[in-house]
Parts: sequence; structure tokens; C-alpha cells
Amino acid sequence: MNAPIATLYFISVGALLMGAFHAALLARSSTYTRASWAFAAICLCFSLFQFCAVIQYGAQDSQAAMSAHKWLNFFSLLIIALIGYLVASLENKKSSFRVAYVVAILAALVIVYNFVTPFGYRFESMHQDGLTRLSWGEPIHILSGEPSVVYRLIRLVSLGVLIYTIIFAVKIRKLGGRLSNRLIWISIVLMLCTTSFAGLSDSGVVKMPYFGGFGFLFLVAGFSVLVRADAFNRKIEGVRINKALEREVKSHKIATQRFEHVLHNDALTGLSNRTGALIRLHRLLNINTTNQTKLAIFLFDLDRLGIINGTCGHRVGDQLLREVAQRLQNNVRDTDLIARLDNGGFVIGASGLKGQSCVTSLHEKLSGALDSPFDVAGSMLKITFSAGVAVFPDNAETAEDILAAAELALHDAKSCGLGNLRFFHPALKENIQARIDFENALKEALHNKEFFLCYQPQVLASDGRTVCLEALIRWQHPVYGLVMPDRFIPLAESMGLISSIGAWVIESACEQLALWHAMGFGELRVAVNLSAHQLLDSALEETVSRALRRSNLSGCDLELEITESVLMQEPERSIERLGGLRKLGVRLSIDDFGTGYSSLGYLRVLPVHAFKLDRSFVRDIGKGGKDLEICATSIGLAKNLGLEIVAEGVETEEQMQQLRTLGCHLLQGYFFAKPLIVEAASKFLAAPTHTILMLPEELQMTLGLARMP
Repeated sequence: MNAPIATLYFISVGALLMGAFHAALLARSSTYTRASWAFAAICLCFSLFQFCAVIQYGAQDSQAAMSAHKWLNFFSLLIIALIGYLVASLENKKSSFRVAYVVAILAALVIVYNFVTPFGYRFESMHQDGLTRLSWGEPIHILSGEPSVVYRLIRLVSLGVLIYTIIFAVKIRKLGGRLSNRLIWISIVLMLCTTSFAGLSDSGVVKMPYFGGFGFLFLVAGFSVLVRADAFNRKIEGVRINKALEREVKSHKIATQRFEHVLHNDALTGLSNRTGALIRLHRLLNINTTNQTKLAIFLFDLDRLGIINGTCGHRVGDQLLREVAQRLQNNVRDTDLIARLDNGGFVIGASGLKGQSCVTSLHEKLSGALDSPFDVAGSMLKITFSAGVAVFPDNAETAEDILAAAELALHDAKSCGLGNLRFFHPALKENIQARIDFENALKEALHNKEFFLCYQPQVLASDGRTVCLEALIRWQHPVYGLVMPDRFIPLAESMGLISSIGAWVIESACEQLALWHAMGFGELRVAVNLSAHQLLDSALEETVSRALRRSNLSGCDLELEITESVLMQEPERSIERLGGLRKLGVRLSIDDFGTGYSSLGYLRVLPVHAFKLDRSFVRDIGKGGKDLEICATSIGLAKNLGLEIVAEGVETEEQMQQLRTLGCHLLQGYFFAKPLIVEAASKFLAAPTHTILMLPEELQMTLGLARMP
């Protein structure tokens, strides 16, 4: 039978089903899942629409054709609702979904109406003859009749959906490619044309089948092409991404290698750093353990590198470090470890050594390599190194422990001066731990109120009256017992604690002086020693001013003593700071005068009130000679400059008489009193003036302490 129309429709059914299958596959991976499923449903409905059209056109009678026509109407109404939902899913707006739901409800009502009426929803009445024979002789049932009101309404709704689709297509035309935009617009035009022809066919104006499915089929075919193109592009993109990932992995590997190099190597010298040294050290330990040989770890630290950086510049210091690294590399084996640990520290690990003599020989070789001067930036630099040595397995059994042992030996070498070599021994660890414990105790001493002050009198040489008490700090610790200042003051300076401790001394001395004033000793003043760190502390003036204010004292009630060596460290800045203190009215004196190397040159410009003659000159004054001449000259100089002079360390009556004869103003020393605790000092002040120079034993009771140097 010659039936090309039926064949064409069946072909379209297969094509539309394929389109539905493609859309369903796309829905599984697309970001527009709902839209893809909606498009798949439209393709399925159009395929069923085309199938029902074939059944209608090939029906044996009009009744069978009308039955197939009602199912054709059913799928056409579903298509209208699904197109509305498709556009709403793509636009993804609540208002669009509301419109789509209204269209769907309307389509559902019309579907019910379609099946309850005798002629479906399209016709109010039917024309009599529906059988049409096409030009090539194929007979088909094309139904026509008077359109119903519902049909006209659905036509308007369909037109609205198409207009809404056109508006949406205009909005997204810039988002898609040129091909996809053309396919969409061609499909919309074909759908408009086929819908118009369907209306003319239903009203009987023309006799032709429904071609709406073929118009949509064009979009489905284009969609299939786009899906294949998308799959191809995905494949190409996958290849591109894989290549990009390979490049990224390679780049990451290179970056990781660079990072590992930076992590394990010193940027300045190119040697291993501490991290890299520990890794190599672990390997060397395993090798020497297997071979039952010794591994010597040398820690070299460049002495006075900070001075070189400060005087010659950091660029010269960096170049020196590179030269040192090069010399060390030239004098070790390729299998040995060489690394830079810190600023001026280098570590060398030499394995396979048989005994102590090999260790000593290697040190002599390395020291000889560094002994000749370094020509850096036109300067010949002669340097020294301190070195610490630890040996595996004698001193430690792990990489971290052997390195720590060498560091302890280096610390011991540096504490003995420059250019020393020390080997590790177990007692070092105990000594270092004891120092750490002592430092920790010192950190807590001020908070635990373990410091106290003793006071040593300064008396007038003329009549023996006490006019000043020098405050001397002591530390009473529950474990270490009584700790003298010459043991903890230098440590406090190195730990940065001296400012807070010094402030406590000034405040405590002022508070005690206020109590003595209240007891009737109104002309008494107190003297406090300042360290170098305190003198250069920018908060010193505020500390002194606050202490005087709290105790309701005037500036002349407080005397600050600065050692001559401290003043000579930075004389210009020291003069500036002394000037600021003198503005507060505080008395200033130079302690240990005569022990410095340039004090006489600055004495004329120093804003001080007095200086103290060092005990080393007073001690042998009774023997005559140079000490007597120095004392006489110093006292004469003080008189010429209008300054008072205090002689400290007076221990005999003969010394007292000679200093009084020379014209010394004030005297201080064990002949009058040792440093006294507060109670003993108060008794000393209350003693009769004529007994001061020869105190009874009970009034000289102290804690057996000496004054602070």
C-alpha cells in the first residue's frame, strides 16, 4: 500500500523518541535538570501525538478516527502545559512557575472536557465527509468542523505560550551560540506556521494533515546535533583538562621540589639549614651505627658577627658568611654533613672516625682553613670561631640529642671567651639546667616579693652625722638562700628584667625614706645605684618622678649613683639623660670614680653633684705611694669643680683620719657600718652622734652581707 504520510509520521515518532532519550540522558548531568526532563516529556508527547495522528489518518471509519483524534487532542494539551513549564524552568522565576501551573490546570480541565464531549474539545459540530484522498492516491481521515469556544480559548492560550517563549528566546539570545539560536528561532517560526495551518485544517478551509510535530521535530533534530556537539566538546574539553591537569601536576611537583629545597636549605649560603641538617644527620647515624664507627658533630659560631655587620654593613657580613661556607666545604668530604644553623653558626658532621685523635685532627684542619684573613669588599677580616663538639654514640644516640649536646659544648666554649673549643661532657647539661632554673627563679622573684633592701650609711667626715643611706638590693630565695647582687644583677640585665627591678628599688627606697622623715630624720636622703640599662631607659624620668610623688619627697631627697664605666659606654647620650634627671632636682653622683679610662675629660660637662672615690684607692691609702696621691688629687679636683667627694670602702680609723685630713666630705664603709636591714638602719640613725664612729657590736648586727659592687 502506498502510504508515504504514514511512513513519514512513523519516522517522526522514532526521531522524537530518540530526542526524548537524549534529553533524559542530558538531565542526569545538566545543571538544568527540570528543564531537560520537561523537554524529554515534550518529545515523548509529540511522538505520541504523531502516533495518534497516524491512527486517525488511517482509521477505517469516522468513529475510529474521532476516537484517535481525542487522544491526539490529549497529547496536544499536555504539550502546551509542558512548554510553559519548560520556559519557566529555564527562567527559574516564581512568577513564571505560577503562569505554568495556571496553564497546566487549564489544560487538565480541557482534557476532561475533551473526553466527555462527542467531538472532542476542538469541534462544536462536524462536517459530514472526513475522508480525503491525497494527490498520490493515499486516503486519510482529516476531521474538520465548527470550532468550539473551548478550542478558541486554547488557541489563545497556545498563542500566549508561544509569545512568552519568543520573549524568553529574545532574552537569552546572547547566552547561546549562533547555531543554537538559529535552531530555536527556526523551530519557533515553524511551530507558528504549523499551528496556523492546523487551525485552517480544523475549520475546513484547507484539507491537510497536522504538521506541528514535524516543526518540533526540527528542534529535536537540532537538539540531537547540539547534544552530539556538546559530547564532542566535552571530550575535547576533557582532553584539554587532562593535559592541563598533567601540566598542573608537573608544575606542582616542581613547586614542591622548590619548596622542599627552600625548606631544607639556607638561602644565603646554599647549605642545608637546621631542618635539612637533621634529615641528613639521621642518615649518618644509621650508617655509623651499621659500621660501628664514630660521628663527630662540630658546631662553629662566628665570633662578633654583629660587630662586623654594624661596622661594615650586612652585605659584608653576608659575603663573609658565604666565604666561610665555601672554605668549610672545601675542607670536608662529600659524604660529610655541612649546614648553616643560624646567623653565624655552622654545623659539620664527620662520620667514620675511629677515635678522639681523628676528631682533634679534623678540628685543627677546619680551624686552619678559617685562620687566614678573609678579603671581603676590599677589607681584610681576621675572624675567630668558638666551637663545640659532641661525638656519637659517646655523648648521645639520636640526631636531636647529639646536636643539642654540641650546642651545650658551644655554649660552654663561648662562656670561656672568644675562639675556644669545648667537648661535651655530662656535667654541662646539669650546669645549663641549673642556670635555666636560676633564671626562672629570678623571673618570679619580684612577683614573689623575694627582694629586700639593705642600707649602708654615708657620714660627714667633719662630725660623723649620717646624711645619706645607700640602698643595696638583696635576694632571699627559698632554695638558693641569700643571693648577692653581683650574681643576679648581670643576669637580670641580659634577661631584660633590670628596668622593673630597678623601678622597684627606687620606689621602695623612697617609701622607706619617707618613713624615716616621719621619724624625725628630715635631712636624710637615700642613694640608689643605676645600671647601664636603667640609665638609657626612656621611662627612667617617669619612674623617678612617680616614686618621689607617691612618697611626697622632693628631688634633693634622692641621689642616683651611676658607675663611671656606664657613663663612658655612650657619653653623649649619658650626659643627655643625666640632664633630664637633674631637671627633676635629683642629686647625681659618679660611682667607682677613677676606674674609667676617660672620665676626667667628661667630668667638667657631666651634670653631677658628687663622685665616689673607688675603694681600690682607699684600701691602701695608709701605705702612702700612688694611692694616697690619687686620693689627694681626686679630692682636690672635686673641690675645684665644686663637687662633693665620697670615699667608699673605709674600714680603719687610719683611713678615716687621712681622708678627713685630705678634705674628703663624706665617708662610707665597714668602719661605720655594714649594709643594714631596715630595723638595724633605724637603730643606727637613732644612736647618739658621738658613738657613731665606734658602734657597739649589737648595732652592727647585719645579715653578714657585703655591699653591691
